[in-house]
Amino acid sequence: MGAALKAHAAWLVNALSIGRNPLRRPIDRLAAGLTLMLLMVAMIAVPVSGMFGESMHRDLSERARQAAGASRPVTAVVTSPPSLSIPVSEVYSQDAVSSTAVAEWRTGLHEHSSRVQVPSGAKVGDPVEVWVDQRGERVPPPPDASAVTASAVFAALLLLVVLEIGSFALIGAVQAAARRVAMHAWAREWDYVQGGGTWSQR
Repeated sequence: MGAALKAHAAWLVNALSIGRNPLRRPIDRLAAGLTLMLLMVAMIAVPVSGMFGESMHRDLSERARQAAGASRPVTAVVTSPPSLSIPVSEVYSQDAVSSTAVAEWRTGLHEHSSRVQVPSGAKVGDPVEVWVDQRGERVPPPPDASAVTASAVFAALLLLVVLEIGSFALIGAVQAAARRVAMHAWAREWDYVQGGGTWSQR
């Protein structure tokens, strides 16, 4: 791996050097310039992803505060026996097994009910906390600080991975295309020399 990096660095230096090199073609200089630019993009992607994650964290934190301000927890009562619920996406995981039951709660003069997630040992009449909006309708609970941080970190890492993979994939494509162009040029030049012509040294 180290030898390959050294060879690649040497190729970049030779391709971008000012001195005259009879083995260097214009396509080599173009490919090296694009490679250097994409390497800079890959390096800049690290702080850019960090700033994106920080911005995402602020935005999600603000949304969580707004959600917490527009909703509140109330105590509901379990009114039906719990039944097991296994999410289809996690059917092979024992941790995915959960219980749900119908719960009822009152806001003002209105009664509400909904199927909610409850402990597996819950019984009819047990209290359970649910989050409701201003009208008393059930809403998802606002995310806590750890969930907000996890989401922001995941988004930043995802962006970093996409930028890094994209940069190095483009580097590989540029260099592969440059090699094909160079090989075709060398083949044409060699055919010309074999036919009695003079090597152009370009």
